[in-house]
Amino acid sequence: MKETARDWKDDEANLRRQLAILAAGVQIEDYGNEFYTRMSERIRDKEGKIILQSLAQDEKQHRAWLERQIDRIFPGCQAENIEPDPAYSIDPSRLFALPQGTLSPQDEISGVEMAIEVEKRSARLYDDVAGMTNDPELRAVMQRLARWERGHQKILENNLHYLKRGGSWYGYTPILDG
Repeated sequence: MKETARDWKDDEANLRRQLAILAAGVQIEDYGNEFYTRMSERIRDKEGKIILQSLAQDEKQHRAWLERQIDRIFPGCQAENIEPDPAYSIDPSRLFALPQGTLSPQDEISGVEMAIEVEKRSARLYDDVAGMTNDPELRAVMQRLARWERGHQKILENNLHYLKRGGSWYGYTPILDG
């Protein structure tokens, strides 16, 4: 079957949409890293600090994976130079607002609830890209990221349960890759 100019334009539009979604993913990972870092600095519970610091590190790693995919698809293109897809973008001032000082137990609960919603949004974003791409490498990376984000969601949901019942974090088992 002979490809037409329209086929090429459709392919290019799809690629540009994927890049815009990946740029939104970079934005979400940046905000997640910042949020988890700030929250870890403002809670007293040692286990909670460990969990949040580990999640922040994961977000940094996820950003690096996204950047590698962007560069692979469009060599030399930087995530900061791509307009994020507004359907996936977040407003960090609304989403990641935390009161000043040490967080109260209710503030911790609110923070974890916000983080759960961001993890859900991230998993959806990565699932969407995996479903729309014909690129096997990009699909595999997106599926892997979606699994990680659902793992983060589960960790946060488990801790939310404990925070609501007793006000303490339950501990952390790292998410093993594979």
